[in-house]
Amino acid sequence: MIEIKHYAIRYHGGPQGSGRDIRAQVHLFDAGNRMVGSVDFYDEGFPLPGDSKDSIIHLALPASHVHGVVDMLRNEKPIFLAWQDSLKNAYLGTSQEPVGEGE
Repeated sequence: MIEIKHYAIRYHGGPQGSGRDIRAQVHLFDAGNRMVGSVDFYDEGFPLPGDSKDSIIHLALPASHVHGVVDMLRNEKPIFLAWQDSLKNAYLGTSQEPVGEGE
């Protein structure tokens, strides 16, 4: 697991179906300010590509999830990014937190 320390948000314009079906991206950085992941948000109804891993981890989500991901990055810590080899997918999430913490 990689702890995420910084992020950058990019929104993309253009009409749906224009060949640019990514509506937004959140780039994820570690403590050394190295880009370690990208969350790509696709037009609703667009068939999502699978998550992948090359020099960074790529997560594919529908555009309806962008606000939830940004909210988590703004309000929670620590946040981790991980790749699951056996499932060929990635996840972004928090560590365990007490119930009712009310941050």
